[in-house]
Amino acid sequence: MTQRERLLSMLVGGLLIAAVVWWGMGKYRSALKLRTNEITRLEQQQTKINEQRKQGELANRQMGEYMVRSLPGNAETARSRYQQWLLSIMEKNELSERSVDPTSSRSMGGLYRQFAFRVQGKARTDNLVDLLYDFYSKDYLHRIRDLSIRPSRTGDYVVEMAIDAIALNAAPADLPEPTEKSWQVDKDLAEYRDSILNRNFFQPPNQAPAYAGSPRVEAVVGRKTTLPLVFKDPEGQNLTYKIISAPEDVVSINDRNGTLEIDNAEKGSFEVLVSVSDDGLPARSTEQKLIVNVVDPPPPPKPEPPKLKFDDAKQTVLTGLVQSGDEWRAWMRVRTRDKTLKLRVGDSFEIGSIKGTVVDLNARFAKIEVDGQQYELRSNGNLFEVTKAKPEPLETPATESESASEQESDSDASTAIQASPSGNGESPEVTP
Repeated sequence: MTQRERLLSMLVGGLLIAAVVWWGMGKYRSALKLRTNEITRLEQQQTKINEQRKQGELANRQMGEYMVRSLPGNAETARSRYQQWLLSIMEKNELSERSVDPTSSRSMGGLYRQFAFRVQGKARTDNLVDLLYDFYSKDYLHRIRDLSIRPSRTGDYVVEMAIDAIALNAAPADLPEPTEKSWQVDKDLAEYRDSILNRNFFQPPNQAPAYAGSPRVEAVVGRKTTLPLVFKDPEGQNLTYKIISAPEDVVSINDRNGTLEIDNAEKGSFEVLVSVSDDGLPARSTEQKLIVNVVDPPPPPKPEPPKLKFDDAKQTVLTGLVQSGDEWRAWMRVRTRDKTLKLRVGDSFEIGSIKGTVVDLNARFAKIEVDGQQYELRSNGNLFEVTKAKPEPLETPATESESASEQESDSDASTAIQASPSGNGESPEVTP
């Protein structure tokens, strides 16, 4: 064998050995993968079997629980016992016009029987809460399928319920009632009452009262001062007042009408914190801080003039304007007194409710001043009516020519005015 043949034989042998090794490795990997897949399948099967076993145990345990909570297996016994129990809790919680009527009974798949009841009655809100608490506390296989609550004219509520209850066919006919409290009730009755009763189901949410007065008030030193506090409630409910913080033996409050009483012997200021609550559902409250200033008493009011039984000014008229030499006089006739006042410029007068002064006299009018306002009183003019009218504007002094022309134009009228009878027998002088 030549060297070339020897090398070729070695090459062919190496290829055969490599092929055998490759084939062996493939078989090994296939066997290993098959084994791994089989192990995985068996583990999954084991897990499924364990899950089914657990579900079976759970179902068995659940059926045992259902058996304890079930109504008796006898249909008549179950219906009668459950109906009597519903009536007993309605009577316990003081429902009026109560009734419990069985409506249907049907078998469900040969495993259990479902009973339906219709419950009716009237109850206050607190009685209704207590009734529902007793219902859900009882660990029966039952439920409220439908609940209707309507307000009645008498102030309570009309309650209607549709209830379903279950009796397992495998349950004994003399199965006793469940004694343990249901898992559906996890709180005491007082907690349920507090969270349910403090609200109104048929009105918007209750709003807190609001303070409508001033945050600063005044009290008189050494004197009991009453200050009514003004709080407004949007729903118009009854309010209750109380003091949270204030100086002791100084401040008190009426808890019904909110009148604050302050009696302090020293001047100064202090704070008062007041709380106001309404009687809504739920009750809402507001706190208001007040700053009280204790001050000196106000000065006594000025005495008011006594009211006149009859005002003489209403029956006083200007009867004449009389000139004697260079002096003019206004004759005012007080009819109720049967008296004539003869007034000159500068004279003061008080007739009834009117106090005034004569400012100017001439042939046409008498100018009087009352309460800082000037009025023109002409012949036969009523004193009261003139002073209650709008004051006349002040006249500017006229020139001598204008005065002469006015005097000539009014000579006839002035003569007539001055000649008016005075009523006291005197003859007035007449200007030429």
